[in-house]
Amino acid sequence: MENLPEPDIQAQTTLWQDVFCLAETIIRQTCQDSGTPGLAIGVFNRDAKLFDNYLGFRDVEKELPPDGCTVFNIGSMCKGFTALAIACLVTDGKLHWDDRVEHFLGNLRGAEVGNFTIRDFLSHRTGLCRSDALFVGSDNRLLLLKAQGTAVLTSLNAGCPPRQNFIYNNFGYHAVGCVIEKVSSMSYGDFLAQRIFKPLNMDRTFTDLPPILDMNIARAYVPYHNLKPREVPTPRISSNTVAFAAGGIRSCLRDLLVFHGALLRVITTNTADPRLRIDPCDIHAIFDAVMPLHVPQSFREQSYSMGWARTQLPNQMSAISGNSGVLDAYPTIGDWGKAPLVLHHGGNNLGCSSTMCMMPELDVGIVVLGNSLGHCDATDWTAQILTEAYLWGTIKSPFRQYVNASAARGRTAMDRVQAMLDKEKKPSGPPGDLERYTGCFWHKSRQFCIVVELCERRELAMLLQGREDEKHSLRHYHHDTFVFNETFDQVVDRGQWCRPHWFYKIEFVIQDGVADALRWRIDDTQEQGQIFQRDNRC
Repeated sequence: MENLPEPDIQAQTTLWQDVFCLAETIIRQTCQDSGTPGLAIGVFNRDAKLFDNYLGFRDVEKELPPDGCTVFNIGSMCKGFTALAIACLVTDGKLHWDDRVEHFLGNLRGAEVGNFTIRDFLSHRTGLCRSDALFVGSDNRLLLLKAQGTAVLTSLNAGCPPRQNFIYNNFGYHAVGCVIEKVSSMSYGDFLAQRIFKPLNMDRTFTDLPPILDMNIARAYVPYHNLKPREVPTPRISSNTVAFAAGGIRSCLRDLLVFHGALLRVITTNTADPRLRIDPCDIHAIFDAVMPLHVPQSFREQSYSMGWARTQLPNQMSAISGNSGVLDAYPTIGDWGKAPLVLHHGGNNLGCSSTMCMMPELDVGIVVLGNSLGHCDATDWTAQILTEAYLWGTIKSPFRQYVNASAARGRTAMDRVQAMLDKEKKPSGPPGDLERYTGCFWHKSRQFCIVVELCERRELAMLLQGREDEKHSLRHYHHDTFVFNETFDQVVDRGQWCRPHWFYKIEFVIQDGVADALRWRIDDTQEQGQIFQRDNRC
């Protein structure tokens, strides 16, 4: 990229103050409509913070506002850090983007997934089914240990042939994290601290749970149907858990502005940052397009690189966010006269959301952190609203309509689930003896099981990993299929996500009058679902 002239910081700061004035009313309404208690908003260029603002509360009960040092869980924005950690090792000469992971991880040697490269995993192009339900429990509990992650990865079914389509996969990032630990002889957290956090003075960024006595932590919330917030435990993913390299980082706005500003400076000036000791070519490689995203109604580039999405404006910008797939149409940001490339990523988990976007050609970036994954993703909408106001000097798109529509879709998700289940229900008699459905049913990885038991009221229940705190009542649907969907507020009380209607079906496979297996579709890329084989040796 051609080097840009040195920016006028004061002029840029004044400009962004004006931009925020244009957008503030809509952003505040977006927080209200989505059920997001607090936001931290920051704008930066390659040299400095240009603007920051803080809305609402980091702690609703105590009415404490967020500030620049408030720590949020950043979800999948962690993936950009993982890609940069690999860039460190590439510069060090210890590996290459296209090395097969089996070269580093002995437990993947000989397995089909061992043939995938680091680039394959970082760009989500393996074709493997996502299967997050195998590790994401209720109230941010984790259903697998760190040591189980690669075993599950080797068992995942293919949703499509390798390198054909983009299928988001957190287990792939788990494997890349294991490569980082193996090659560096350090934990993932220690390596990031030594090579990234400490050199950039990011002392409010953690790969472990924040210290108990740290009071400046954003609480995590999920809104009920009436938008009343329910506090939930903060996400538990860390350097010591499953999916650690996919979403195990917590940080604050101040640190994230420094981090992304450092990346922006390398990209825009083609010079190394002496603090990071990474070859600029290896940083540029992170942002090279690898996998098309195939976004409907998009004629300009939308692709995934490694830990980052690429969107060439004018375009829609919700492909990697909590708003993805919610609406039939999204606002088009930019026009043919103002069409920069946007590098961006979102991060969503129960009780948190985040959005990051950079426009290197304009030497500017935006970070938005929130403490709720509400009825829609307020951080994504906020970043889009600010981007449009910045590019055009006004807000032309009817964002209120888009926000209202996406929030309405969010809060009516379980109504649509019930409607679809009613539509697909087939005539059948009662299920007969419920005892034949009981037993212990194992995923083929042998790392995850479903215990089906008969309760006192002669009703079936399934316990994920055999845990009482992951117990779901099963109601007869038709033939040998049962369902476990709940109302929207019951899902909130459970501390879970709303899933598509097919997720809530459990179909038992009957052999000689007894359930020999059950079929559960946990992934949209696998229409036939996954088979869990009965084996009562739990």
